Amino acid sequence: MAADWSLTQNTSWREYKTLPSESYRCGYCGKDVSSHIGWVTDGLTASIRLCPQCNAPTFLIRDGRQFPGPLPGRGVSKLGENVESLYKEARASFSVQAYTGAVMLCRKILMNVSVQKGAKERLPFVQYVEWLVKEGYVPKGSEGWLEYIKDRGNEANHVIVPMTKEDAEGLLTLTEQLLRNMFELPGLVPTVTEAQAVEAEAE
Repeated sequence: MAADWSLTQNTSWREYKTLPSESYRCGYCGKDVSSHIGWVTDGLTASIRLCPQCNAPTFLIRDGRQFPGPLPGRGVSKLGENVESLYKEARASFSVQAYTGAVMLCRKILMNVSVQKGAKERLPFVQYVEWLVKEGYVPKGSEGWLEYIKDRGNEANHVIVPMTKEDAEGLLTLTEQLLRNMFELPGLVPTVTEAQAVEAEAE
């Protein structure tokens, strides 16, 4: 589950210092910020900065590493509760370098999307992929995306070798696009009300 940055909004942190300003993208609220308050190590090799937007702490190391890191991709609207929760969890996993977990979650998202759209529960996983294609929920030519997410998710689940940052980043990009196509874009089309339909028939 993604970090609940709202828990820090009304919190006062004790004995923090004014530091040289440092810019980063907050892994909690997703804002590009510049922070000058927090704590720093004696050797100036690392610091903990407080986000000026959400007041959450981020650990920054001089070599460029950040914990939690920025959330990959963008949020997607119009998702159901289960799918939205899994997508947020996948992005949060990536932000803390849990790349194998992020890949496995992308696979689980496909199963939940299928069931939310009407597929039966407890089917073999491959049937969820086939169902989405058969019912036309993915654009023509994107079947390979589903297969790739399925196969890499299977490897993350059953093969000892861990997934890499590139594996997780690629699958999250594909998953985001599929979710956007299936949920967000259709929600932008205005629905025809009953009154509008009657008016159209009268014309």
